[in-house]
Amino acid sequence: MTRKPVVGVVGHGYRVPKPFGDLPVTGTPPTYVDAITAAGGRPLILPPRHAPELLDLVDALVLTGGGDVDPARYGGSGPAEDVDPQRDEEEIAVVHAAAADRVPLLGVCRGMQILAVAFGGTLRGGLEHRLPVDGHEVRTAPGSLIADLLGPVAQTSALHRQAVLDPGPSWTATAWSHDGTTEALEPTTTGWSVLGVQWHPELHAHELLTDPTGPALFGWLVGQARVLTA
Repeated sequence: MTRKPVVGVVGHGYRVPKPFGDLPVTGTPPTYVDAITAAGGRPLILPPRHAPELLDLVDALVLTGGGDVDPARYGGSGPAEDVDPQRDEEEIAVVHAAAADRVPLLGVCRGMQILAVAFGGTLRGGLEHRLPVDGHEVRTAPGSLIADLLGPVAQTSALHRQAVLDPGPSWTATAWSHDGTTEALEPTTTGWSVLGVQWHPELHAHELLTDPTGPALFGWLVGQARVLTA
């Protein structure tokens, strides 16, 4: 029997209130687990601090959404909310390790921003792209991977305050929303299967919040992982 590819989800820290005080835990929203499973992969949540040394256990990676990236990471300023400098540091280390090992990677929302910042890109804050139900349209660059997966125009979710300002030398912007906000990043060189999207494809099967791009994007990631297990 062919082994299903293992897709690691880089977890992050939460604090769960308990009668004896806050309990620190590491986890991820179940929507990522469900999306990977639906695409034919086997999800595995990785503790972020140890994820770089655990990449030999997985065939692909997902960097999830979350709070804003600390502007100090990219020499920026301006508004930022729910900042966690330790998470920034840990996830940037994961990106560098994944790049070195050529582990296929999908960066979701904050995850795309981390891809940019990890290789010298910058962000801008203060956006109000928070349209969880209706979302918005994005247009894709002809000939790009994201265009191959979604077509020239796609309806996507929108739940972010930050966005990529300058992708840096390692990335090319390949999708944009109506106001010019960068909505997808792809590498400028070949050899690493990696894609960043500013929206939330994992919401495809959510009971209330939907995103039609989920099957195509997670299907792509699992397909890239499957190449490694063949």
